[in-house]
Amino acid sequence: MKLLMVVSFSLFASLSFGQVTDVKILSTINPPTSNNIQMGDVLNRSIEVEVDSAYQLPKTSFPMKSESRNGIELRDINVQASKASGKTIYKITLSYQVFVSAAKPVVMQLPDEHLALTGGAKALSIDIPAWKFWYTPLVSEGVTNAKDNMQPQSKPELVDVNVHRTRLWAALALLVIGLLGLVYVNADKRWLPFMNGAFAQAHRNIKKLGHDQAANKSALMHMHQAFNQTYGANLFANQLEQFLLANPKFLKMKQEITQFFEQSNAALFANQSKDATQLQQLKTLSKRLRDCERGI
Repeated sequence: MKLLMVVSFSLFASLSFGQVTDVKILSTINPPTSNNIQMGDVLNRSIEVEVDSAYQLPKTSFPMKSESRNGIELRDINVQASKASGKTIYKITLSYQVFVSAAKPVVMQLPDEHLALTGGAKALSIDIPAWKFWYTPLVSEGVTNAKDNMQPQSKPELVDVNVHRTRLWAALALLVIGLLGLVYVNADKRWLPFMNGAFAQAHRNIKKLGHDQAANKSALMHMHQAFNQTYGANLFANQLEQFLLANPKFLKMKQEITQFFEQSNAALFANQSKDATQLQQLKTLSKRLRDCERGI
């Protein structure tokens, strides 16, 4: 008799040990709170288990969606499987919704689930135990007129948009100032005040010229006309100091201006021919003088 009991106990122990190793629970996550649950609340729970890769979890083992048991409806079930080192890890997520009417607080539970595994030598299943919680009714017992017990809805808190409005206008102002600055620096046409100075006109006229010898002389004449208009009289090379003293914004261009008058005298009066790069040099010089004229 004792021998039979020992054999039976050994067999039971081996089966229990096999069950533990065949289905290993890695984690179980239940809803964060088990009280103050009301009608319509959604409760989520998940379990992660590890089984031998020989076992599969067929769809026929899953409970039916929208199945209601004691006022608890299964809204959704999600199963994720991953394999590694001869094992399969199943992560099962169950979503329930409470549909029950009670006049006073009662203890309820999410139902236990038994998901049968197939494919292996043993009959195994993933057992998800029941989870108890306190159901809290929306109104107290004996309420006959729900309208008298209704509470006014809280209005949403107003958002102060004054700060955002100020930031918006400031950003728009900076954008407009930036665009005007770009136009003032780069535009050739007279779109803003102080943009149609003498050298701005000369630069526009020089840009329209061709690339022949006559174009070079025309460009020189446009430049002299701009100097004369800025100076208020005909400007000659020996008057550059007076010109710069009256117009200090051109002081940084003193060397270039002096070089221009030397080249101009050689081209207009000494009749010395210049290469094709002279016109491009005059375009560049007129643009730089235009920038000085605009205070850039």
